[in-house]
Amino acid sequence: MDNQVVITGTGLVSALGRTPSETWESLCSLRSGIRPVDDFDLEGFRCAAAQVHGLGAAELDIHPRDSRIMDKHSYMLMKASRDASREAQLDDGSVPPDERGYFAAMGMVDYNIDDLLPAVLDSQDEKGELDYDRFFSHAYQQIHPLWPLSMLNNISFCQVAIDLGIKGENTTFSPHGDSCVHSFIEAYHAVLEGKASVVLAGGVSEKVSPLSLARASIFNVLNKTDQQCRPFGKGRAGTVLGEGSGILSLELLSNAKKRNVPPLAVLSGYGTSFETGEDSNSPSSQAISIAMEKSIAMAGLSPSDIDLIIAHGDGTYVGDKQEMEAIHGTFSKCIKSVGVFSSKGALGHMLGGAPAVDAVLGIYMLKNGIIPASCSSPPVDDSVKFTLVTDEPAKAGLKKILINSASYEGQCSSFIIEALK
Repeated sequence: MDNQVVITGTGLVSALGRTPSETWESLCSLRSGIRPVDDFDLEGFRCAAAQVHGLGAAELDIHPRDSRIMDKHSYMLMKASRDASREAQLDDGSVPPDERGYFAAMGMVDYNIDDLLPAVLDSQDEKGELDYDRFFSHAYQQIHPLWPLSMLNNISFCQVAIDLGIKGENTTFSPHGDSCVHSFIEAYHAVLEGKASVVLAGGVSEKVSPLSLARASIFNVLNKTDQQCRPFGKGRAGTVLGEGSGILSLELLSNAKKRNVPPLAVLSGYGTSFETGEDSNSPSSQAISIAMEKSIAMAGLSPSDIDLIIAHGDGTYVGDKQEMEAIHGTFSKCIKSVGVFSSKGALGHMLGGAPAVDAVLGIYMLKNGIIPASCSSPPVDDSVKFTLVTDEPAKAGLKKILINSASYEGQCSSFIIEALK
């Protein structure tokens, strides 16, 4: 039992709150963070997003020098990581820096036009055309010398590690939700194999921008009609991007006992798979089933032991259809007794941050015995056989939760968190 990998700290930033408790209370109050995008021109997109506002360098006491190569994704990751570290009592110096690990998932980092515009304007000739001689002779000097670093998605990861004094096992995964689960898998083995005493693991979303919306549009997953995300809904028409970050602190139960830190839950199993569906780049139903069945087997459980599935449920027609088929198949003998929830109707799709956010919410569900309602899902697809929690939160005696995640390139993954026995 002492070799169980347990969760001892959580951090969560979303459109509904800057802490896990704020987001949890908002979800239980049936609030949605999805709103019209208000900080740039949406011409050509006609879609909404779940954005984080009011979190920047000043709020986090970050030096202006460091903020020059940071953006919203950096601040969200910093806030969630600090909170998870604090809850896990890592700020007391009891764990040496080289015994602290850090694994995180994050997607693309987009440039800001204002970073390049002065150099472009100074490079124009008399006809308004770009003159490369002017650019390379002097205009390029108007680009901040550290600007190229800000384009690397691991720079924010490094800044958080420096801020928290982490010098142990680490890496960055990218770009979709499945990459976040791989951060958990690496953290799991790092503590189990003694490579680290405590590991922070999770992910952060991309900043909602014209370029991030364009990427989602290329994947043909955005809802451009009613600007809502309707997981497993009859009228679902696509997903909505969300901003946020989730971080977990993982360690062996024996280590948590030695440090006198109360464990919040157990990470007991995981599974991954890959196969694209016939009519999309989303994972096939067979691949999703394999990932779920691997995680259940690793945890030493059967499908009937799972009390709740926190589904990927991104509101796309094909993605939800294939996840429904997978759940129906894997849980065919207990389909009426398993509950299902999706957070994306309220928080949007956070890509690399989504599974970690769902894991934090799952811990609150285990603690409080409540499943929040899946926002915007009703009316539910007629083919749904499982119990999708809608309309209002449901009370439930939860002990074991399975969490799904998927990419738009065929990868999928599942993992299980359990209440400590």
